[in-house]
Amino acid sequence: MAFKWKKDLDDIARVIPKKNVKGFFSKSITLSPNEKAVMIRNGEVEDIIDSGKMRVGGLLKPGNIRKDVDVALIDTSFKELRWEVTGLWTRDDQEVGCGGILRFRINDPKKFFGMIFSYTVAEKNGERNLSIFDIYDRLESETITRVLEPEVHGEDIESLYGNRDLQLRMENELEMQLKDTLMFWGLELVKYTCEWDFGNYAVVRKERSGFQVSEELKEMDVLGKEGDIERESRVGVAATRAGLAEETVTAAHYRTEEEKDALHRARISQIENEADAAEAKQAINTFSEWKQVKTGAKRAELELDEDMNDRKHSRDMEYLGNVMEKGGSDVAKVIAQGREFQNMSPEQLEALAKMKEAENIAKEDKVRFMMEVEDRERDDSYRRKELDAEMMGAAQPRRSAGVRKCPGCGSTVAAEAHFCGQCGTKLD
Repeated sequence: MAFKWKKDLDDIARVIPKKNVKGFFSKSITLSPNEKAVMIRNGEVEDIIDSGKMRVGGLLKPGNIRKDVDVALIDTSFKELRWEVTGLWTRDDQEVGCGGILRFRINDPKKFFGMIFSYTVAEKNGERNLSIFDIYDRLESETITRVLEPEVHGEDIESLYGNRDLQLRMENELEMQLKDTLMFWGLELVKYTCEWDFGNYAVVRKERSGFQVSEELKEMDVLGKEGDIERESRVGVAATRAGLAEETVTAAHYRTEEEKDALHRARISQIENEADAAEAKQAINTFSEWKQVKTGAKRAELELDEDMNDRKHSRDMEYLGNVMEKGGSDVAKVIAQGREFQNMSPEQLEALAKMKEAENIAKEDKVRFMMEVEDRERDDSYRRKELDAEMMGAAQPRRSAGVRKCPGCGSTVAAEAHFCGQCGTKLD
């Protein structure tokens, strides 16, 4: 009787030693649809059978006697399981979870055969069984948790909750890792879904949102009541205004008239202030003009004084030139010192000229005094002679003194004079 695999929905593979297949003359195994058999001789894959019935030993096949021949039956139909991971902690110590659906199937029986012997333990009868839950345990420990834990721990709950872009990035990373792991085991990932569970935080957010909605509704209710009260107040105010309309119009008229009077008074005051300001400005302008005239007169006076000083200086310099042209013992000395005068400033020359002029005036005064003394002496002599003549009774007429010309300036001087009365030249 041929062996047939009675598998559960969760079973995906089973390894059967040849000794467990019943039969003496012939040991056969019958394959159902979506089942494959991997023939194993001495721990290596010898052949893969897709369907039908195959013989694995017995007396009718002497070549198989006393050889270690095993058969691995695998289910190639689509397998689906629900995965779930809890205890993922965010950076701010909030617990979140994640779950979804995984759908896969066997794609490479040879690779999958290696997984069977790596992740299963032989039973007492030598058989090995592998279910989709065994595969999920490996996926959870080696891929799902390893990918999601660091990603979730690097984010705050606020940045993760409601941030679909961040969630998609984590989901895509997990999907890529799942595909690589299943492909390494000889499996093909067909379907993958992911849903996030934010636990208490989602409840708190929901309650908070509900509380906010409730508070907003209460606030809207309060605002509605306040609006009703305000409308009633406005109606009352409108009625009161209607009753007091005449008084209000009268009061407004008086108020308008008072405002006009106040504006009129302010305008008159402004005009008066402008007139005062104009008079003050005119007075200031008059004072400025008077000050300018006075300044001009003072400037003219200073210019006149300066002109007089210039003329006086010119006369002094002209006199000094005349003195130097006419000669004299002192002038000769000055001419002899011409080299020294070249180093003098105009002020020093002017002072020197005035000093020389004073000396010449003193000399002239001295000469005039001496001439007067001589004239008095001569008059006294004439007077004594006249007195002598009168006393002798014989009056004699006085002779007029002789005259001569000055060799320096050509003036007429007395013959007895020793100095010229005009230029001061000493006479022989």
